[in-house]
Amino acid sequence: MFHLKSAMNPGVKRRFYFALPLLVSFAVACGGHKTQVNPPVAKPVTSSRAGVKVTPAKQKPADQTPISTPSGAGPEIRIGLETSATELRISSSETFYVTEKNSKASRKQIRGEVRIEIEQKNEAPPPEYQIQAAAYKGRENAEALRESLDGVWDAPVTVYENRLTGMWQVRVGAFAKREDAQKYLPLVRADYPDAFIVLHEKVPASEIGKPRLMLRGSDGLLMTGSTGFLVTPASGKAFLKVNGKPYRGSFDIFLNKTARISLVNQLAMEDYLPGVVPAEMSPSHYPEFAALAAQSIAARTYALKNIGRYRSEDFDLTNDTRTQVYGGVSAEKAETTEIVRRTAGIAIYYDGKPIDAMFMSTCGGRTEDYENVYGTNPVPYLKGVICAVESGYAAEGIVLSGAHEITEPFHAADGSLANRNIELAGILGLIPSGAKITPEFLIEPLRKDDALKLVQTAGTIAGKTIPASSASKITTMGGFIRYAAEAFFGGAEIRRRISLSDADYYMTNLVDGALIPEDTRLTLSYLMQRKLWRPNAKNAAAVESPVRRGDAVALLLAWIETEKPEILRKGTLAEVSRKGASKPESIKIKGGGKTLDFALSPKLRLFRIDPGQVTPARNLKLIGAEKCVFHLDSEGKIDFLETELSQNGAASDRFSPSATWKTTLTLSSVAEKLRALISDVGDLKDLQPYRIGSSGRVVQVQAVGSRKSTVILGYKVRTSLGLQDTLYTLTREFNADGGVHSFTFHGRGYGHGVGLCQTGASGMAKAGKSYEEILKTYYTGVVIKKAY
Repeated sequence: MFHLKSAMNPGVKRRFYFALPLLVSFAVACGGHKTQVNPPVAKPVTSSRAGVKVTPAKQKPADQTPISTPSGAGPEIRIGLETSATELRISSSETFYVTEKNSKASRKQIRGEVRIEIEQKNEAPPPEYQIQAAAYKGRENAEALRESLDGVWDAPVTVYENRLTGMWQVRVGAFAKREDAQKYLPLVRADYPDAFIVLHEKVPASEIGKPRLMLRGSDGLLMTGSTGFLVTPASGKAFLKVNGKPYRGSFDIFLNKTARISLVNQLAMEDYLPGVVPAEMSPSHYPEFAALAAQSIAARTYALKNIGRYRSEDFDLTNDTRTQVYGGVSAEKAETTEIVRRTAGIAIYYDGKPIDAMFMSTCGGRTEDYENVYGTNPVPYLKGVICAVESGYAAEGIVLSGAHEITEPFHAADGSLANRNIELAGILGLIPSGAKITPEFLIEPLRKDDALKLVQTAGTIAGKTIPASSASKITTMGGFIRYAAEAFFGGAEIRRRISLSDADYYMTNLVDGALIPEDTRLTLSYLMQRKLWRPNAKNAAAVESPVRRGDAVALLLAWIETEKPEILRKGTLAEVSRKGASKPESIKIKGGGKTLDFALSPKLRLFRIDPGQVTPARNLKLIGAEKCVFHLDSEGKIDFLETELSQNGAASDRFSPSATWKTTLTLSSVAEKLRALISDVGDLKDLQPYRIGSSGRVVQVQAVGSRKSTVILGYKVRTSLGLQDTLYTLTREFNADGGVHSFTFHGRGYGHGVGLCQTGASGMAKAGKSYEEILKTYYTGVVIKKAY
C-alpha cells in the first residue's frame, strides 16, 4: 500500500494542489514562470523529391534542439546503420530525448544509457488498476498537473490519452489488485472528489503476439512501442551513440519487415559528408586538397542523386560500399571536414540534374563505359576516359643524371652484364680506392696475392671472418671459386648440404662436368643450388681458365648482397624536391610505411632495372611510383640508385598498391565459384575473354563446358571470383593431359572501373590540377555548380 508523504501538513497540501491548474493559468497570463510543456515530435513526412521519410531541415520539430555541426545545411538524409539488430545500446555524453513514434506521445529526457531490444508477448500481461484524478481536452494542462503531482504521493503519476474520447487523463498509481486501489482512492479523492478506479491494459489485445520494441534505462525506466522510437540529443554539443559509436543528428529506431531492429541516422547532408569523405578517401594517404575536394563533391552528388534508393526499407543510403561508406563522428578528420565546409552545396550536374557520381579506388589507367560494366543502357557522363594528365608530365617529371666509371659494357664469364656489380663494388670498397676501372683492369688475370686480398676484403664488407689460405690454384676459375666459396660459406656447410649424388646430378648437366675435380664439384653444385653461380654461355665451368678481375669482383659482390642484404635499401619514389627549377638535389622515397627525403650525391651511380639485367643509365626520366634500390654514402646521400620504370606507365593512379595485381585460381576453384552462373554448361573446361571494353576490361567472359558454352557479364565473373577488377589478361597452366589446371589473372585496378578514380584524382592533384579539372576528366560533359 502506498503512503502519503508527510513533509508538510496534508490538508495544506491538498488545498494547494487542488488549485494548481488555476495557478498555472494565472502565471502564464501574468508573464511569470511558464511550466514547460513540450509537444510531441512531429511524425516524419514524405519528401516529394524522393518519396522517403525525412524531416525537412527548415521545419525542425519544436522539441528538437538544433545540432552543432560543420554546417548543418542541405536536405535531410536517412542512413541505414543497422537492419538486422536484436539489441541496441543508445547513449550520449549529455542528456537526450526518447519519444515513441506516435504523433501524440510525450518525450522522455534520459541520462546515461538505454537498451532497446525486441519483445514478443504471446500472453497478455496482468492488468493494472489506476486511479483517474482528472481529465483535460488539452495535453498541456494534463502534463502540467502530472509534473506538479510528481513526488507528492508515493505513487507514480502518468498521463494517458483516451483515443476514443480525445481526452488526456491524469492517473495515479499502478496497483496489481483492485482492493489496493480501493484503499488508496480516498487519499486522491481528498483533492479530487470525482476520482475513480480504472482498469489499464498494458498491452492492447490487438497487439498480443506481435513483436514490439522495449526500452530499458536507469531508475526503472521502461518504455514499449510497436511503432519504434525517435532519439534526439538535448544539446547542440552532444552526439548520440549507438553501441558506443557517435553520430551527428537523430536516430529513428523501428522494427522492420524481418522483425529485426532498424536503426536510421537522420541528419543534414553537410553533417553527413564529414563522416563519408575520409572513410572513402583517407587524407593521410591522399592529402592533396583538389583530390579530397573532388571526392567531397562526388560524394555529395551521389547522395543527392540516390536519396530514396532504399525507400522500401525506410532510409536513403547504407553506410557501406553498397552505396558509400559512412563512419559517423569517429571517422571524421579535421582536414576533410574543412574541405567539406569549403565545398558546401557544390554538386555535379548533367542536363540539369545531379549525376550518379560513381567512384572507385583505382582504375588501372583508364575508366570504362557504364553500359559495358553493368550490361545496361549507356549513361552519357559515365564514359571511359584516360586516367592521366595528358602532356603534363614533361613539366612534372624529373631527370636524374648519373656518372659512371666504366665507359664500356663488361660481360662476366656467365654472359651477364656486370657493370652494376662492379660499380657497386667500387662504392663499397671492394675495388681499391683510386683504382681506375678500365677494360684492361677488368680483364686482367688475378695474381694470387690480389685474389687473397679480394676475398678477405669481401669477407670484411659482408661481416665475415675469412681464414688465411695457401691455396695453390687460386688464380684459376675453379680454384678461386672453391677458395672463395669455402671462405664465405664454410666448407663444412657445403659438404653438409651437397651429397656426392647431388654433385653427380648437377655436374652431369655441364659439358665439362666430368673433368671437374671432386672437391670443386661439390662447391659448384652448392653454388648452383643456391643460384649463386652460373656456367658460361657454352654451358661449361671452364675451371682451368684464368680468373679475370672483373669476374671475381662481380661474383663476390653478388655473394656480399646475399649475406648482407641490408647494404642496399629499397622503396618507391614518392616525391621530388628541387633547388631552383632544374636539377633535383633530393628525392623522397617511401618504404616501410614512411616517406623520407634523401639528398643525392654529386657522384650518383644511376642504373635502370630491366628484365634479366641492370643497365647503366646516364639520365633517367622519373615521374614517381618507380621502385628504387639505393645505397647511402657516409654523409647519408644516395650515391648508388637503381630504378624500375613503373609498370603502370604515366597513369595518374600509378601510386596505388592495386595499380597492378595477379591472382591464380585452379580450374576446380573457378568452377565452384561460378557454379550459379554456369550450371548448364556441364564440367567447366576453359574460361576465355569474349568481349573487351573501351578501357581493355573484360566486359564479357565465355565459359566453355563439356556440354555447351555460355557468355557471362564480366562484372559478375569478377564478383564471383573475388577479382579486384575486370581489367586483366588471362594466362593458363595446363596439366600433362593438356587440360587447363589453373588460370592466372594479370590485372590492373581495384573496383568497378566506372567514374572517378580516387588514386587517379590524387595523382592529378599532385600534377597541379584543380578539383573542377579532375571531376570534368572523369565525368564527361558535366557542369559543376551550387545545389543549395
